[in-house]
Amino acid sequence: MAQAQNPVEEISQARPEILFAVGEWPPMIAENAIGYGILARRVSAVFEAMGYQVRYEFLPWQRAYQNTQRGEYAATFPWVWSDQRDKQVLFPRHPIARTRQKGFYKKSRFPDGLQIDDVADIKSLGLLPVGVASYWYEGVFRNHHIQPEIVTTSGAAWRFLEADRADIYFEEEDVGWFDIARILGDYAPERYATTGPVLSENMFVLFSRSHPEGVMLRDAFDAFMETPKGHDLCKQWDMCERAVKNHP
Repeated sequence: MAQAQNPVEEISQARPEILFAVGEWPPMIAENAIGYGILARRVSAVFEAMGYQVRYEFLPWQRAYQNTQRGEYAATFPWVWSDQRDKQVLFPRHPIARTRQKGFYKKSRFPDGLQIDDVADIKSLGLLPVGVASYWYEGVFRNHHIQPEIVTTSGAAWRFLEADRADIYFEEEDVGWFDIARILGDYAPERYATTGPVLSENMFVLFSRSHPEGVMLRDAFDAFMETPKGHDLCKQWDMCERAVKNHP
């Protein structure tokens, strides 16, 4: 009798599944990392506490965003706010992290350092940037008539920089230092330095406007983050005071 009841009991306790479209961005998100990376562990903790089973599907970043926009996935992360994205997908009030984008450069090329506080500063300094297609800085380069070297992967960008085929590469600080060692070797970080932050913004889980559960999931996420359990989680991330009512 006990064995006969187990399948029924398991079915009654089954939790709904939520599928996120994500890409490789170690150590934040990585298919082979423990818990799929730092930010994936945060997102899993939230949605598992909300009663969901969490699953990740790894895609190229642009496809992850586009497929979420079309409603093939309920959500994707992490993304910063933009006016265009705000029209295409649903932003919650509560972010999951804060990005600190810095310019990475070789010390041997700029032994006196680079004093840069804004991406646009590279134009007056005559610097050639390398960048990854579809990343946030493409619009900045275009608006300031900066002609970068554009590649398809971060690995290619780091190799451009290492080969002195470009002067500077903008990347999230923790991701950048991780990538230098992973792609160029354990001792490569000794050859590099960074500028000050050129961008520091909240990063969000984005929910699909086209997915049948997109609005419900966005609202449930925000509601959970305002409960004592949600507050306990965001305190661990130092993000509890980052909730926003309206994006700039």
